Amino acid sequence: MGPDSFDDALAPGRAIVELVAEGDLAPAAVERFLASIDRLPTFDGSIPLLEPHRPAFRFGVCIDAVYHLPPALAAAGAWGGDRERVAQAVAIAERAVDLLACPAGWSQWYDAALRRNNGIPWSRGIGWALLGLLDLLDLLAAAGSVQGVGRIQDMAGAMLERLGASQGADGRWRSVLDDDEAACETSTSAFFVAAVHHPAAATLYEPPTAVLESAVAALTSSIDADGICQGVSADILPGWDVRPYRAFGVEPSPWGQGAALRALTALRGAAP
Repeated sequence: MGPDSFDDALAPGRAIVELVAEGDLAPAAVERFLASIDRLPTFDGSIPLLEPHRPAFRFGVCIDAVYHLPPALAAAGAWGGDRERVAQAVAIAERAVDLLACPAGWSQWYDAALRRNNGIPWSRGIGWALLGLLDLLDLLAAAGSVQGVGRIQDMAGAMLERLGASQGADGRWRSVLDDDEAACETSTSAFFVAAVHHPAAATLYEPPTAVLESAVAALTSSIDADGICQGVSADILPGWDVRPYRAFGVEPSPWGQGAALRALTALRGAAP
């Protein structure tokens, strides 16, 4: 990636900040990441348009951004003592989640030109957004910030409740919530397990024992002898037709692998 690449904004910002804080990267790495965010076009006054050079992502916000952007900006703000960055992180999280809300949960995509979301409550995306909100709560505590904490807690709690109430009999979730025609895949079980064991979730939601045990069983059964999480839906581009969300290919997706790693790490930390 060149210094003027929009792709720089997709770098793992929170990880970069942590490496800089530990002395493993030069502070210029954080500066470069923040510069890449600041040069993005925005809509609605606050939300950067990630990947504006790619037609599929040019005109709106994908739910994955709730995982990616707010924790990265809050981490940078906490590290640099920049309260405006922390406030920016909260504003992006709040507004994005509001725009993505739909009757059955939270949709994958909001289109800024059409001024509506696609109304498809994609469970994997909700999982990423949930972890992003919980990570943000941790970082707000580290930054000593109370601005927006109550609203972020309410959003995360609502996502936990919604997932907890929509689990299938096999411990997994359908790719589209409340859609009997949608297939099940494995990553949402990992997101749910990771979220329930997240320190920031301790006072937000108490899962029924059977729901949590079923999710853990579904997670562990999806990991093969080589440590690869199988049965994860392949990447799905934003769209308005629900059919690709219902029926999809599966692959050892990095999205699913990341969710599984977070869940297993959380389980290890919770073990007696």
